[in-house]
Amino acid sequence: MLERVIGILREYSEAEEITRDSVLVSDLGLTSFDVISIVAAFEEEFDIEVPDRAIMDFVTVGDIVTYLEEQA
Repeated sequence: MLERVIGILREYSEAEEITRDSVLVSDLGLTSFDVISIVAAFEEEFDIEVPDRAIMDFVTVGDIVTYLEEQA
């Protein structure tokens, strides 16, 4: 799951290293618009719907992975 998430994030971030502990905004340089676009990519990739309230909890890559694993 982590590798799939990192693969999607690489399309939106120029960060050299993306780990489970990477912070979306400060480490990966993502904007709030980027995060919304990324969530749309996750919804398509994993065939799920992510409610807006869940998006607000996505601070690190690990937060996304945990959420997706809970939905599987």
